[in-house]
Amino acid sequence: MHSPISRALRRALAAASCAAAIGVAAAVPTIDAAACSICLAGDPIFDSQGVSAQQQGDLTAYLEVRGWSKRAAALPHGHGDDDDDHDHHGFERATDQQLNASLAWTPVDRATLSLNLPVAFNHMEMIAPGERMNTELTGVGDLAFNASLVAWRNRDVLPSSWLEARVMVKAPTGESSRADKGMVDKHLQAGTGSWDTGAGVAGIHRLAWGTAYASVMYRVNTEGSLDYEYGDVLLANAALLVPLGHATGMPELARLTAGAELNFRWAERDRFRGNDYEDSGGSILYIT
Repeated sequence: MHSPISRALRRALAAASCAAAIGVAAAVPTIDAAACSICLAGDPIFDSQGVSAQQQGDLTAYLEVRGWSKRAAALPHGHGDDDDDHDHHGFERATDQQLNASLAWTPVDRATLSLNLPVAFNHMEMIAPGERMNTELTGVGDLAFNASLVAWRNRDVLPSSWLEARVMVKAPTGESSRADKGMVDKHLQAGTGSWDTGAGVAGIHRLAWGTAYASVMYRVNTEGSLDYEYGDVLLANAALLVPLGHATGMPELARLTAGAELNFRWAERDRFRGNDYEDSGGSILYIT
């Protein structure tokens, strides 16, 4: 049993930790990333309860809306020495939105299967010396299948800690070679046109005042449409979530959860027409 004083101290500490994490995230200066292949870090199947926290027989649906903007050197068109001249090709400024629909099912204890289908709303402005063009495409993206297995948990009923093994397969179901205004650009497509696979692990530990989470996944990408192959990707994530109602003792905040995340992404250089795409690859760390 915890005394009222210790509970109050614990709640105050949790609230202060959460506020400090948010303050640090807001204070960290942003750094422009030149490579489009290191955008969109994070865990694609993470939620506050853990993707495999479902009971046997559960079927859940999840809907997410996200948006982002990025600036990167434009893809080269053609061959030769000029392909390495970034100023010659100009750059691309993209403003994209995505609607992700996920469905997860736990047919047997410890195993969860999930499907994710994105709908992309992509807009790109291509700027080169003496030239400017706006293009946009909307379409259904590639279908991704994920399977996770709880390899270990501290107890069978209402576990507070567990480890998951994960695998994923992405199929080339989305449109990947459409043109807009006579221009076909790989980065404007809703799909990649490639079969991609990945594997990783994840761990979750529930504390009295929040949830700690970490995951690592490596994804192998293959050549897709338009002679383009995205580089392989390593994703590593750590997150801390604090339900505000429980942490502060204020029932009116029960629906709110605050959190802080570290999202790391390393990407191998992309390949275009058999050659490395210079403005791709690298690593980046985000704090959210």
